[in-house]
Amino acid sequence: MEHLPLSTRALDILKNMKEEATSPFLFPGKVPGKPLQEIKKAWGTIRKKADIPDVRLHDLRHTHASYLVSSGLSLSIVGKLLGHTQASTTQRYAHLADEPLRRATEVFGVKIDRLTSKAS
Repeated sequence: MEHLPLSTRALDILKNMKEEATSPFLFPGKVPGKPLQEIKKAWGTIRKKADIPDVRLHDLRHTHASYLVSSGLSLSIVGKLLGHTQASTTQRYAHLADEPLRRATEVFGVKIDRLTSKAS
């Protein structure tokens, strides 16, 4: 079994859902007393209402990882959140980390400019 920590916001949403639930399951299935077994139909309804007909769940997963990597989180942390067992799987997101690296080089560039301007 995997353990995945959730954000405070996600926990708040789930707590609110639980308070409003009429079933012992947060995601009840069609059969009374049983949990939801598959999400294809529900996901189809969500996509239709959100007007995103071509978005797959995997696309959301990729977007989540992309934002985390682009925000400067390490590939190791992102890989753990995605449940990757191989670093090479998470490495596919590495190209997205260029912007934080570029910002880091700018920090150093500014430092060099300050040092060389003082020496002049």
